[in-house]
Amino acid sequence: MMERHDDFDLMADINVTPFIDVMLVLLVIFMITAPLMLGGVHVNLPKTGGDPMPRPESPLIVSLDAEARVFVDKDEIMEADRPELFKRLAQDSESGEVYVRGDGEVKYAFMMELMAELGEAGFARVTLVSEIKSGRADEAAASQTSPASEAARLASAVSPL
Repeated sequence: MMERHDDFDLMADINVTPFIDVMLVLLVIFMITAPLMLGGVHVNLPKTGGDPMPRPESPLIVSLDAEARVFVDKDEIMEADRPELFKRLAQDSESGEVYVRGDGEVKYAFMMELMAELGEAGFARVTLVSEIKSGRADEAAASQTSPASEAARLASAVSPL
């Protein structure tokens, strides 16, 4: 038994299997959590035609849900607090641009009221976010395989207020 000491020699190869396992687990975690980090509020966006616009690095997203509640990212903003908050956000904004995600079921009057509040607060440009209809935009949507591509599908811009 002492003659076979070759089995106890040092092994010079690196075992990468645990590293690959950890990387795959991290990939799955990021794939699951990435859609949760976008927007935050569930809104059924209206579908429109057009080509997607490039997504800015850190967009300010204001959402208006079907019950006409206003959210900045995931935080609901009460009507009395909106003017002050919007003015502060407009001053802090480098581009003066805000993206509005409005539910397709919300009344037009509520959307116009929100856009007027944003304009009065000092935002230079209000961009409406929508989903792209299937058809000629399928190729553009297919090229955006990122789970965070919802905000990259900005369809139409409203002229400065």
